[in-house]
Amino acid sequence: MNRKRNSYERSRSIEIITRSPAQTQLLGSRLAESIPIPGVIMLQGALGTGKTTLARGIAQGLGLDDHSLVSSPSFALVNIYNGRCRIYHVDLYRLSGNRDLYSTGIDDFLGVDGITIVEWGDRLLFPVEAALKVELTDGGDDSRILRICWCQGLVMRASRLAAGIGSIRKSQKDAGQGNVMNKF
Repeated sequence: MNRKRNSYERSRSIEIITRSPAQTQLLGSRLAESIPIPGVIMLQGALGTGKTTLARGIAQGLGLDDHSLVSSPSFALVNIYNGRCRIYHVDLYRLSGNRDLYSTGIDDFLGVDGITIVEWGDRLLFPVEAALKVELTDGGDDSRILRICWCQGLVMRASRLAAGIGSIRKSQKDAGQGNVMNKF
């Protein structure tokens, strides 16, 4: 049986709807506060579902002063930012095999140094234990459905994540947008 699948068989998950790019970015910031360092965040979803917006929020939550610097590393493959830890932003969309993957140096920092954010994480050729996985789906207009999964081996700071969800709920309520959906 595939180890990657096994680690998530014993996982917890939550589903959240954000109603704007600002809320998606805010959620990213809250996720950054809830994951231990070193850590890995795998982002999955179709083109245009907000992976880079979420990554921008994660970088902001990790102390990157100018989060506007965060852009999709589709052509560079890896962008490195400095916040309160190193932030490795990897995009696997254009990779065509092992040679391309290892040319990024990913095996030197993945899960070892800082936080690694992997866009198109489902294209990673080997399993990553104790990674946070976020699946993004277009919910229509500016809405995004985010399913956040973490395996039992990952110690999440659940209270910080809950506080982040609460602040998103409040911003939606204040804007008359209804509540986020969350399921455990």
